[in-house]
Amino acid sequence: MLPFLSFSMAFNALEAKEINYEAGGRRDPFIPLTGSDASGAIVSSSGIRLEGIIYDPLKQSLVILNGRAYKIGETVGDATVRLIQKDRVVISVNGEEKVLLLREDDKPH
Repeated sequence: MLPFLSFSMAFNALEAKEINYEAGGRRDPFIPLTGSDASGAIVSSSGIRLEGIIYDPLKQSLVILNGRAYKIGETVGDATVRLIQKDRVVISVNGEEKVLLLREDDKPH
């Protein structure tokens, strides 16, 4: 049984390969049309990318900005995280508060 197991594991490793989308001049359907950079993250005018929110109603929430996790009160470049909610983050940049929405379609019309 053991030789079959090692052969099976080696065979599965050979099957795994990277798949690339060839656009052929068309729009890539995996990249949002608006409100994000190529990674899909929401980007503020100050260059801060909102990549995710880990919300905790007991005030232990985290926000993922520019690839790192931050709590309320911590700084990201010239910005300070002021508030973390389920769908948005408020940052303060040079005394001006900015709201970063997790999804662009959550903006009021």
